[in-house]
Amino acid sequence: MNNYLCRVGVSNKVRLLITLFCILLFPKLLYAQDAKIIKGVVVDSSNDMPLPGVNVYIVGTTIGTITNFDGAYSIEVPVNKTELRFKYIGYIEKTISIGTKAEINISLNEDVKQLEEIVVVGYGTQERAKVTGAIATVDSELITSTPVYTADQALQGRATGVSVTNNGSPGSDPIVQIRGVMGTSGNNPLIVVDGIIVQGLGDLNPSDIESMSVLKDASTTAIYGAQGANGVVVVTTKKGKSGDIKIDVDGYRGVQSVQNQNDVMSRDDYIAYSKMWGNAAEGRLDNPKYADISKYNTNWQNEIFQQGIIENYNIGLSGGGENTNYRISGNYMNQEGVLKNTGIERFMFRANSNYTKGKLKVAQTFSVSSTEKKPEQTSAGRSALEHAIKMPPYLTVYNASNLGGYQGTDIQLDGQDAENPVRVLEHTEISNRRVNLMGTLSAELELFQGFSIKGQGGIDYFNYTNELFSPSYDDGSALARPNRSLIEKGYGSHAMMTLIGQANYSRQFGKHNVNAVLVAERIEKKNMNAGTSSFNEITNEIKNTTNTDLTGGSFAVDYGKLGYLGRVNYDYDGKYLFAASYRRDASSRFGANNRWAGFYSLSLGWNVLDEAFIPETNWMSQLKLRGSYGSVGNDNIGDYRYSASIVSGNHRYVFGGANGVYQAFGTTAGNLPNPDLKWETTYMTNVGVDLGFFEDRLTLSAEYYKNESDDLLINVRQVSSIGGVNATQAKNAGSAQVSGFEFNLGVKNQEKELQWAVNMNISTMQNRVNDLGGETLFEGYYENNGSILRSVEGEPLRHFYGYQTVGIFRSWEEIYTSPIQTSNTAPGDIKFRDISGPDGVPDGVIDHHDRTIIGNPTPDVVFGLNMDFNYKNFDLNIFFNGTYGNEIYNTTRWYLEGGQRFFNANPMMLNAWTPENPDSDVPRLNESGDNLRTSDRFVEDGSYIRLKNVTLGYTLPKNVLSKYISRCRFYVSGQNLFTITNYSGLDPEVGAAAASGNNPAETGIDRGNYPTPVTIIGGLQLNF
Repeated sequence: MNNYLCRVGVSNKVRLLITLFCILLFPKLLYAQDAKIIKGVVVDSSNDMPLPGVNVYIVGTTIGTITNFDGAYSIEVPVNKTELRFKYIGYIEKTISIGTKAEINISLNEDVKQLEEIVVVGYGTQERAKVTGAIATVDSELITSTPVYTADQALQGRATGVSVTNNGSPGSDPIVQIRGVMGTSGNNPLIVVDGIIVQGLGDLNPSDIESMSVLKDASTTAIYGAQGANGVVVVTTKKGKSGDIKIDVDGYRGVQSVQNQNDVMSRDDYIAYSKMWGNAAEGRLDNPKYADISKYNTNWQNEIFQQGIIENYNIGLSGGGENTNYRISGNYMNQEGVLKNTGIERFMFRANSNYTKGKLKVAQTFSVSSTEKKPEQTSAGRSALEHAIKMPPYLTVYNASNLGGYQGTDIQLDGQDAENPVRVLEHTEISNRRVNLMGTLSAELELFQGFSIKGQGGIDYFNYTNELFSPSYDDGSALARPNRSLIEKGYGSHAMMTLIGQANYSRQFGKHNVNAVLVAERIEKKNMNAGTSSFNEITNEIKNTTNTDLTGGSFAVDYGKLGYLGRVNYDYDGKYLFAASYRRDASSRFGANNRWAGFYSLSLGWNVLDEAFIPETNWMSQLKLRGSYGSVGNDNIGDYRYSASIVSGNHRYVFGGANGVYQAFGTTAGNLPNPDLKWETTYMTNVGVDLGFFEDRLTLSAEYYKNESDDLLINVRQVSSIGGVNATQAKNAGSAQVSGFEFNLGVKNQEKELQWAVNMNISTMQNRVNDLGGETLFEGYYENNGSILRSVEGEPLRHFYGYQTVGIFRSWEEIYTSPIQTSNTAPGDIKFRDISGPDGVPDGVIDHHDRTIIGNPTPDVVFGLNMDFNYKNFDLNIFFNGTYGNEIYNTTRWYLEGGQRFFNANPMMLNAWTPENPDSDVPRLNESGDNLRTSDRFVEDGSYIRLKNVTLGYTLPKNVLSKYISRCRFYVSGQNLFTITNYSGLDPEVGAAAASGNNPAETGIDRGNYPTPVTIIGGLQLNF
């Protein structure tokens, strides 16, 4: 080109300008004759799968290219350039020397640290280094390391500040509390899946979850306003990655069993015990007619428990191209309960996809699940375990001559009325079926650099059918139904729709970084239910509802919430951090007077090591101080409680007339209205420090928190003179607080052949009721002993409330010189402490004034210890969890050691006090029930340490695998292998019991709860 310009006489200056212009437009002209072509393929080092979209740069230039769908690239490199750089989001950048190579194939390693630095927060993500609030995260590996039915079970011991109490029954949701119990109106955290609020995690496959973030302070939860008072669990499901199709298959199968049993009497001891009751079972034992069934020695606990099979299988397909990615997964899970005729079977399907077109991003998630559950059966308010420990051991389980084939007790012959627990579990056919649909659709458009708008809609819908059929039977018991079968059917649905409009702004101005979000959110929810119950007196073959004693009813509830919110995050050079948010919400659960409320948060952070005045050091890698303060709301009081209600039913007016007495059915006042009912508000304070040492090989996070709730939402019992029985009025009354410390310590070594990581978290929590507006709340009713739980000003929320015991009366003289107990008190009875009278001082009389705090079901400390080891192709995980400082009210001991009625009992009762056995510490048999007052006699230490999980795995070397298999891992795993505890019951992890209607408020009261089983499984993981 230069020769041509010279021939036409162009001046040197013009020639130079034209040359520069050509170079700018056509840079390849510079080295058209002095360049070479480099080709190659870029793959993922973990599975050798191609990576499309990898940026390939020539170091020292702005020239580059990207890999195609097959991970291949081709680039023309000047001979004077010596290096290529490969960059891909989520992977460690790599620079390669060219030398004389014409082909360069490389593998990129996933940048685990980079992935860990991004955490999911409300309505977006944030760099962990810039987080000023309290967030605990659990990744997919931890979630799936222990076989769990719901993902929230995997939070147990994994996240600081989170207390999880599992219920042993298959398919039962655990009780999850974030930073302890706050109010009286429910403490379940808010669950957000892929940006949409849902009812729970029971319909989400744990294997589909990428990560869970637990938001604990106002800085992170206030943006959810009305529903953030109890903390927030934000779940992100797995998405596909660009590249060839990846297929992941894993499955396990194993057995579950119960290791412990309550100590009860054998047949011979039981017969001796009956004589202590005046030969209470003489009708059975002394009658030759029953000799054939009185020869047994049945262990009823063996009869109700079984070895249950558990199996779980997952398959996932993922992939994508330059502008799309997708992931499709399926799951099958089947678990037989360790209690007969209990279990769950579940099918799940999920499809997630993302699409990018220029500045438009469209994403969708969709899942469907179908579940059939067989729950634990109870009878007459007693669990199957309660019946089992009370049953006579001399009776057999089955009796072919009885209708239905079971043998029961006869109150006249056996002197007691416990029911055959095997019949309770097996004879009734029960099926709870549920179908859930969950999905989201979003579109985000970048209008200009740093500013985008996003619209998202989501739905969480399920319907259920509960069916129960109990054929007629006659096992000789008082509850026999020889002429009628029982049919119960229930139907219902739940639908919650969420619409979100969102604007995002993110810009960097020099060292100033600003991120802001504005959101408008609308939630609508509808619940509907209908149920019927009837009998069939003709046949056991028809399982449909009849007109015989037909009862039924239905209800429908609508709920709506509208919210507007804004949040600003600012940092200067990543060093000084600031965040603020404000949200205003309206809830349909309040009247027009107080429907709207506002919530806010402010937080600050300081990355101290970034300061110039801090000398550089090799031993400290992180030092961040942070603090936050703000408010969040709670509207969990039930629907329509601000308005009055009218109830109908067994309300009759009796009057006379010419032809006799008439009864007219009517209605009466139910709950009283409260148009001034308003939001319960929790004010949260959080101060934390994050430390890292030796390039974060050693990390420590420590936090102090204090949450104070005002205007508690409570239901206050009204006087019966208004017409309603047990009528209540919803009120805002009082305040409560919870405070504590959280510590998370991590140590790891990933650089040697033996790689290991240890993480320990400890959380403390202390709650207290500051004010209840003069009210005292009682819960946990138990037969003739009143409420077990009390909440009162100045004391812990929901503490055990009863009498203190001080030994056994040994003589009448001791009774006469002691405070008056009851008119039935005799030697051998429990002596209760005289604490207080009506005027607050001991008055010599034992009555309700002497009840006091006898225990607290809330633990002082919750902890977890997780250890991971990797050596060559072996991996080992060991995980402990536990609690300290909590008590359990053991009603099982109430049954076994109460001595009020003749049932099977603990063998210690053979040593009960009698005039001939005056030195015994076991109270006398006393039918009056005075010894069974709610007291510290039945309160036990509930602290425990449990080996929650041990998993040993082996991954086959790649050189022995087929070219189609990128990874193959075998593993064996054991859960709940042993527990260290002083608790005498089957399981110190006492959640909500079936006998209490699965009431989470009764956590810590053991009513014969379903125990947590020991599980042994073997599994296989394959990646293609």
